[in-house]
Amino acid sequence: MSSSSESDASRPPELFEQLVRQRRAISRFTDDPVSESVLNRILRDATHAPSGFNLQPWRFLVLRHGPNRDLLRAAAHDQPEISQAPVVIVAYAPHHEWRDRMQEIFAEAVRCGAMRAEDMEQRKRSAESFVDGLPLSVWLNRQVMIAFTYLMLSAEAHGFDTAPFEGFDPEHVKTVCRFPLETEVVALLAIGRAEEPRPPFPGRLPVSQIVSEETVGTPWLG
Repeated sequence: MSSSSESDASRPPELFEQLVRQRRAISRFTDDPVSESVLNRILRDATHAPSGFNLQPWRFLVLRHGPNRDLLRAAAHDQPEISQAPVVIVAYAPHHEWRDRMQEIFAEAVRCGAMRAEDMEQRKRSAESFVDGLPLSVWLNRQVMIAFTYLMLSAEAHGFDTAPFEGFDPEHVKTVCRFPLETEVVALLAIGRAEEPRPPFPGRLPVSQIVSEETVGTPWLG
């Protein structure tokens, strides 16, 4: 029999496995609300996602009023879930805000003991050099999608259902949400309660077909 500490240590992975296996992209929502306190916890969880140089370029716009969600629906190919779900979150990134907030972010890292004050300027130069060496839209999408995944799984962990959307007109979304032109619109997430019956599991490729070991084409046999 395992000890109490061993049992406690094994519980979180089991819960996470259950969560990711049961999650479905919901096509119909009820009008059950998401409480303010739960929504705050979900958003706070998303802010703990990792990012390159801890620059945290993601931003979230929360839409709960019906007319605003209806306008967003028109920008998302008229997908009805956006009107049905009580909450829709737009995940986006201003193109240059990460640079404007860098001093503040690194100063906080110094305050928290995660960086030495004398290393701050070098860290800023390294961050700018790295990001400037990549297509900005690629870098922003990578960072925001990590936080978006945290957002989605946190909502699921709090007992709500979700539907992520990548099908939308980003320019139309910018107009509806009054974003500046220099904004990367990355994804939309509807959050609420699924209307029964829930969608069945659509299946996944086996691990052996998507994972290689050491060299591409050498199957993972674990």
